[in-house]
Amino acid sequence: MEFWLSLILAGIGTGCIYSLAGIGIVLTYKATGIFNFAHGAIAMVVAYILWQLNTQWHVSLVIAAPFTVLVAGPGIGILLERVVFRPLQKRGAGTSEKLVATLGVFLLLVGLAQKIWTGTVRHGPQLVTNKPVHLTSKLLIGQDRLAVVFILAVVSILLYLLFRYTHLGTEIRAVVDRRELSELAAINANRVAALSWAMGAGLAGLTGVLLAPDQLDPIGLTLLVIETFSVAVVARLVSIPVAVAAGVLLLGVLQSLLTQFNPTVAPFLHFHWPHWFTEIIGALKPNLSVVILFAALVIYRNLDEVGAGGAGVSALISRSVGAATKRRRVETRVLIAIVGVALIVLPYGLSGINIVYGQQMLALTVIFISIVAVTGFSGHITLGQAAFAGMGSFVSVRVSNAFGIPVIFSMIIGACVAVLIGLIAGYPALKRKGLFLGLTTLTIGILCYSLVFVSDIFAKGAAGLTVTRPSIFGLSLNGDKAFYWFELVCVALAFLFANNLRSGRLGRILAAMRDSETAARSVGIDLRAYKLFIFGASAFIAGIGGALLSQQAHAFSPTSQFEPISSSLLWFIAVIVAGVGSLGGALLGAGGLVLLAFFGLADVAPALIAVGALFIGYLPGGSLMGMLQKAADWMRTPKALLRRFSEAQRELVLHGHANAARADGSAVASTNGAKHELVPSEFAQQVLEEAAQ
Repeated sequence: MEFWLSLILAGIGTGCIYSLAGIGIVLTYKATGIFNFAHGAIAMVVAYILWQLNTQWHVSLVIAAPFTVLVAGPGIGILLERVVFRPLQKRGAGTSEKLVATLGVFLLLVGLAQKIWTGTVRHGPQLVTNKPVHLTSKLLIGQDRLAVVFILAVVSILLYLLFRYTHLGTEIRAVVDRRELSELAAINANRVAALSWAMGAGLAGLTGVLLAPDQLDPIGLTLLVIETFSVAVVARLVSIPVAVAAGVLLLGVLQSLLTQFNPTVAPFLHFHWPHWFTEIIGALKPNLSVVILFAALVIYRNLDEVGAGGAGVSALISRSVGAATKRRRVETRVLIAIVGVALIVLPYGLSGINIVYGQQMLALTVIFISIVAVTGFSGHITLGQAAFAGMGSFVSVRVSNAFGIPVIFSMIIGACVAVLIGLIAGYPALKRKGLFLGLTTLTIGILCYSLVFVSDIFAKGAAGLTVTRPSIFGLSLNGDKAFYWFELVCVALAFLFANNLRSGRLGRILAAMRDSETAARSVGIDLRAYKLFIFGASAFIAGIGGALLSQQAHAFSPTSQFEPISSSLLWFIAVIVAGVGSLGGALLGAGGLVLLAFFGLADVAPALIAVGALFIGYLPGGSLMGMLQKAADWMRTPKALLRRFSEAQRELVLHGHANAARADGSAVASTNGAKHELVPSEFAQQVLEEAAQ
């Protein structure tokens, strides 16, 4: 009995740390309406700051620890609110754009930490000794765990008093419910948001400092804190008491007890479980938080009620990008032809070593097309695209190597299996979109990675497995140039398939789904089948791209190719910055990502892309593709302005708004009885501005 009590006490100590992290996420969301994906990254950076001060600069913990927890952590929160999220709030950014901003902060902080601290695993300083305290003669608990329990109790009580009995708590609730009305009531919403971010980031920093003695590296510690997403979702992102209970009981006590759960014989029935069942249980135990998160996301039906407005991605998509108007068809076709010819002849300009970058760019382009299809066309955020790509690659390799099926057919089989995963991911989209759909797809990606790609249940040493390149009618495509051109054909087919998705009636339905599901349903469109279809189609394309990515590297390597955090999130942000509303954004995003690696900037690539995500709202056109199109429009401006001026001039003369139209193109316009002369460029610009209004 005392052994089990010891496990429970150990679990309570660990669960209290998870509860602190969950409270921080809930607090930020409850006070600002923003789900902070960067919570774990903030915790990691604060932990490194304490390590730098104490271990490297030999600052006493008496000074370093309070400074880190009370100043550095809250300071990061205030800085993020002031520089990143306040401008988003001022220009009315939607939920999706704020979500992308938090993902950008996540990538930026992790990238900077890896660059500054080289990503080496270290151990942070121990704030409280782990010397055991004897509760009974055999029952022990560490002093550090007792300290954590005390800290959690104090924080919980203070937050309860804050929201229940203080004027600030009332202001926070008012700002979240109706920011505009609260400002009319003389509440300083910016001050409230800054304080909320400071408290949330402070709790994140405290979590990182408490976890750092066990593990301190940029990726490991960040992922450890991300596990607490399940705590926040179980609490519906609004209940601090439920977050405390979920962290202590589910991630703490239950996980501690499961370490001793090794099922071999079924209770009461007395028969031995099959080996595959025990392996699945063994793989699920370290991923308990992910299982809890997925279960909560599926069970809860009203999570999207908080911040549901603007949950789609329409604000991230420029309406003009990728538009197929008659005026631009010739120019677009010429540009596509130029890019196509350049891609065809590219291998002749690359050495045997550098052609690898070209191959990687084409494989990523196919995967990025799948992101454009599901996010750009239908408005659903997907953060688990690495799972679709990895599943297509994994099954393709297994089928080809085990049964001797030709590689091209095995690629199709792998893509079809990826479709099944896509349908599983698309099922939650029947009820929700935006943040919680993104969390669901990310969870599916983590489960696929943990249970399939790197687990002994299915993988059996698949990591590093040699991958065979295809052949057609006995003609081997193993050569670098031959395989590059094979990839180029796959890219062309993916572009053609995706372009057909947005054409005709299907394209109009997907656009209506993206812009307003309520409006689409009001005209009698049943969106269920279309949602599942677009997720399945996206997964199929991603499965083909994943197979190409492994064939390019001659190996299936899930940790470097299909990792759910460093791959999925980076891919999604890269496509958003490049232009998720256009198929050209897929090629631009893949090309930019590979070019950074080509020039030796792979280490800082996530940070550079993250900066683009943070300031995407300030880019002309809202993305790099939008910016390029704006530049093209500017180059066409003189001719377009003069043509528009001539048409508008005739209209004004016919309707009596201008009493003279001179031969040199100028006009005398009459406005409210006052006459003024306009030269052609000014007159045409005025017409354009009026038309825009």
